[in-house]
Amino acid sequence: MTHQLQQDSPTAVVGKRYKLISQLGVGGFGQTFLAQDLHLPDCPRCVVKRLVAKTNEPKNLQTARRLFNTEARVLYQLGNHDQIPALFAHFEENQEFYLVQEFVEGEPMTRQIIKGEPWPEDRVIALLKDILEVLVFVHEQNVIHRDVKPSNLMRRRRDGKLVLIDFGAVKRVSVQAADPNTDMADSTVSIGTQGYIPNEQLAGKPRFSSDIYAVGLAGIQALTGVLPRELGEDAQTSELDWRVHSPGVSDELAAILDRMVCYDFRDRYPTAVEALESLRSIAPDATETETRASVTDDDLASTVLLDTAQQPIVTLKQSSATYDFAPTDPKDETLTLSGHTASDSSLQKAEPAEALSQRPVSQQLSKAFQKPGIQRWALVTGVAAAGLALFSLKGNPLLRINQSATPLSAITYSPSPLSPLPPKPLSPEQEADRLVNQANRQRQQRQYTKALASYDKLIKLKPKLAQAHWGRCETLIGLKRPDQAMVACDDALVLNPNYAEALWSQGKALKQQDRSLEALKFFEEATALKPAFVDAWVERGTTLQEFGRSSEAIDALDTAIALDRNSAEAWSTKGSALWNLGRYDQAVSALDKALQIQPTAAGARALRQQARKQLGY
Repeated sequence: MTHQLQQDSPTAVVGKRYKLISQLGVGGFGQTFLAQDLHLPDCPRCVVKRLVAKTNEPKNLQTARRLFNTEARVLYQLGNHDQIPALFAHFEENQEFYLVQEFVEGEPMTRQIIKGEPWPEDRVIALLKDILEVLVFVHEQNVIHRDVKPSNLMRRRRDGKLVLIDFGAVKRVSVQAADPNTDMADSTVSIGTQGYIPNEQLAGKPRFSSDIYAVGLAGIQALTGVLPRELGEDAQTSELDWRVHSPGVSDELAAILDRMVCYDFRDRYPTAVEALESLRSIAPDATETETRASVTDDDLASTVLLDTAQQPIVTLKQSSATYDFAPTDPKDETLTLSGHTASDSSLQKAEPAEALSQRPVSQQLSKAFQKPGIQRWALVTGVAAAGLALFSLKGNPLLRINQSATPLSAITYSPSPLSPLPPKPLSPEQEADRLVNQANRQRQQRQYTKALASYDKLIKLKPKLAQAHWGRCETLIGLKRPDQAMVACDDALVLNPNYAEALWSQGKALKQQDRSLEALKFFEEATALKPAFVDAWVERGTTLQEFGRSSEAIDALDTAIALDRNSAEAWSTKGSALWNLGRYDQAVSALDKALQIQPTAAGARALRQQARKQLGY
């Protein structure tokens, strides 16, 4: 089974493209891995989430596949927002489902919203507005998040913005597959986290206002320093009795929070827009910000030593600093089924560092630099839209203090919510990395005009980066500008003559100019340089078929299919080639496979109907 392979071999390759570097988490819905994309130059990092259906019955798998594809389309759409991780790819392999997402570096809000440490009111308002501004976009897409909570809110390191992660809807793939007759619109399966989940969601009927309830609870948690599950209720109305923990709260904010967490969903704000408008009426946007602590990369690099002798630590290098994967709230992740709550016991968890988690950020930093040997967690979080679970280390001091450490004065802290620390300017290398990720994401989402502008900025910053010129070439192909695309690919090949991706793209640009015979040479060269390059094999086979060289086309396409059996284009073109050779039954089988992978493939459907008609069935 692939599941066992990935547990035993963290360097496995899935989708013939994504090399798994290390496991970030495991839960009832699957596993999450830090990975590298082997098809892109420099093999950029990404996050791979593996989801497993609960049964291998064909009918149930078909339902799981349909749900998975539907939810993936939603995640692609949501990824257009800057504060939601982009979905790069989704695929099925060995009856298991995979999501590939943007890697986001940051800190979960569980590191800032600490039990027993209430926030000032203006900081709570700023937090609520930050969350709701992202939810406005989510609700406009007709999507309910269903699992808003502090551990699913990341403070992105490069710009300090909140990023909303872990969209619970994709968990339907695992849950729903066990019973394909269940209607998700009226289901007894509820996805969420105890304390943040309202009554109607518990009953399997989430609404937009269910997200508002969760946001309100996060705000109350920050304002009071009390966990949602520890709040009392009014015995008669079932409304939350939270004000006793914050007697000094203003009437205006209290009224908004009360409405956000009403027991009856009909009494809440219906969507994020209305809740955001109410908050803006008591606190205009220009006056708000968040209090944050800041430690520079150089500070960390000069003062922190990692002790890796006793525990395996997953590390990432960013600039000169090293960061470790650390847990979110170990008690957060729950699945509620038919009104009964069960913790996801398969998650790898650690005992929380109470001495740290109960103190404000400034005190944590101060103590970490004053006491050698104290445990401290640094964080780089890879986000998977479908239920990321991070793992932690326990019992082993992760950091020791260098005796020649930078003094405590190097650590800065802003005590006033009206005086935010500006984000540290990115180094040229960091800015280049940011532009690479941004441009690639825009191109993969077919936002070609934006991608072209990003690649142009990147080339201005890094004119000798072959990857940037290749990305520009691919983008121009998407814009149907083959002449300019060929120039960009030529630039990439000057910098790297053995750049298989650039050769492949050069061939595609030539095909757009109806120069398929010339293009074929580029595809042949690309596959010779990179024998596992699936897309190049598909283009090679497709081009051979254009010239009626069907036997050669089938050989090339069989190579592509051996590398990736989920290439609808390879199966469809193979069907056409088999048809040309008079092997009609095999042609129909290949076309059926193409349509199974991509039901909307009009060319394959038309050819299959023609084939069946000629064969008399």
